[in-house]
Amino acid sequence: KNSKERLTVMLGANASGTDKLKPLIIGKSKKPRCFKHVTSLPTKYVANKKAWMTGEIFSNWLKETNMQMKLRKKKILLFIDNCSAHKDIPKLTHINLQFLPCNTISKLQPMDQGIIQNFKTHYRREVVRQHLNDMDHHTPTNINLL
Repeated sequence: KNSKERLTVMLGANASGTDKLKPLIIGKSKKPRCFKHVTSLPTKYVANKKAWMTGEIFSNWLKETNMQMKLRKKKILLFIDNCSAHKDIPKLTHINLQFLPCNTISKLQPMDQGIIQNFKTHYRREVVRQHLNDMDHHTPTNINLL
């Protein structure tokens, strides 16, 4: 039986990869147990029932990222697809959005040129490594996507 656990991860970086946006992780749980003793994360985490990107999550992320760019005195261009969550765009002063044409996302989206697949491969490898480590140490294994 396939697992129903899901996450959505949003990544962003400049063309050379030298400047990366903090990843956005969308999960189902508002307060995951694995975060119990965690005081800070290298990512931004939000939750909704299906672990999907929503218009509200995207809009909030855009506003926060716009503020970060303003503080850093930077202006950026984001290439995004025509996902329904990308419809209600707030007023942005330091982010310019470029919508990619329909049915061209897998060919034009910079993150689809190997970055997303590479991220998934490393993530899955780490989950398996943790599971094997737990088995080696005879500790109860409970795989959590987070």
